[in-house]
Amino acid sequence: MNLNLIRHSSLEEALSLAPKFKDNALIVCKDFAEQELKDFNKLKRKNNVEIFSCKIFQKKDQNALQKFKKICDFTAVQGGSVEMHSWACSQKIDLLIDPFNAEKNCIDLATCNVLRENNTFVCFTFSAFLQARGFRQTQLLKNASLALGLLEKAKTPVLFVSGAMKKEELRAAKDLSSFGVFLGMKKNNAIDCVKRNPELFLERLK
Repeated sequence: MNLNLIRHSSLEEALSLAPKFKDNALIVCKDFAEQELKDFNKLKRKNNVEIFSCKIFQKKDQNALQKFKKICDFTAVQGGSVEMHSWACSQKIDLLIDPFNAEKNCIDLATCNVLRENNTFVCFTFSAFLQARGFRQTQLLKNASLALGLLEKAKTPVLFVSGAMKKEELRAAKDLSSFGVFLGMKKNNAIDCVKRNPELFLERLK
């Protein structure tokens, strides 16, 4: 299965491009408002491509988390700080996105172990690297590689996704697995992150 996570402003455009990238399923990850999510759920039932909703949290909000866990397919936390990683662990979030930033790798082995125990998957979004420039991009790649090494050591499940906010940032699964290799992962393991791991991730909905 080819599963992609997008942060796209236009679902219709993303759906029209899904066949080009051979995507069978899309996770739309946004800071959904409650009414926006209800409208989205009506739209997603009209399409052949499997579509899943994911509410992303960029700051701690316990009340909103409990509400959206009931009405969203998945919940996610934007990584990049020790505080948010700790919250993601304590709340057993479905997805932790980009647990690093251009300044430092913000994840340690102990956190990786807890994420694995909680069956929280960690997403690396390709768009984050497209949006960075110069020295900032170099540091982002370095810190992502360090984070990936720790996640592999802990055997924490990883997904490589486009994280696209616009159509130019969409990428096919084979490109995303190649990116995993570029970050230091063995080829077969990187392929698992775009083929096998998505199937394991979606099993939580059964």
